[in-house]
Amino acid sequence: MRAEESRRRVAEFSRRMLHDRLVAGTSGNISAIDEASGLIAITPSGVDYERLAPESITLLDRDGRVVEGDLEPSSETPMHLHIYRRRPETRAIVHTHSMYATTLAVLGRGIPVMHYMVLLLGDSVPVAEYAVYGSEQLAENAVRALGAERKAVLLANHGAVTVGGSLDEAYRNALLLESMAELYWRAVLAGEPRLLSEAEVEEASRQLKGYGAARLRTRP
Repeated sequence: MRAEESRRRVAEFSRRMLHDRLVAGTSGNISAIDEASGLIAITPSGVDYERLAPESITLLDRDGRVVEGDLEPSSETPMHLHIYRRRPETRAIVHTHSMYATTLAVLGRGIPVMHYMVLLLGDSVPVAEYAVYGSEQLAENAVRALGAERKAVLLANHGAVTVGGSLDEAYRNALLLESMAELYWRAVLAGEPRLLSEAEVEEASRQLKGYGAARLRTRP
């Protein structure tokens, strides 16, 4: 079986996505680029995550042709392919229907920088224009909203997408997005959130450079 480790990890993170309540049923999808072969490992369409095994994960080439696997690839394959083409630094994509992010998506309300951690996802989290799921138009709308540097976007009346330079990073971004979406939702219920000023955003951005990288403590 080709790209066995990539397929194993996509299956593992898919089950984790279900347990972390980022999806329900068979909604959402995950893909990752296998570095050895350059192929895309992507979740199949309409299969319960609890039943996913490495061999359940479909392998695609960069044009979306099935190279290995007996199951149909995710219905959102066009969106994954568009993102990989337009954002070549992206090595993994996580598409969720998590409750708070999707709530904001159906409201058409993006997430502004009301907390410095939003900056780990970009200058904000915008809402991509609505298009029917699985369509080329949705793929184009998602790519346009992501822009050149954002790590997350909401899909109007649909869900959310996060990207990363690895599957671990893309998944962390999905968890962070849901956390920030919940925080923003709760803040809006209580009042009008205070947004960071331009100067505060710049300062926080400087502080966040290298955030998450393990560093040894300097000893005297």
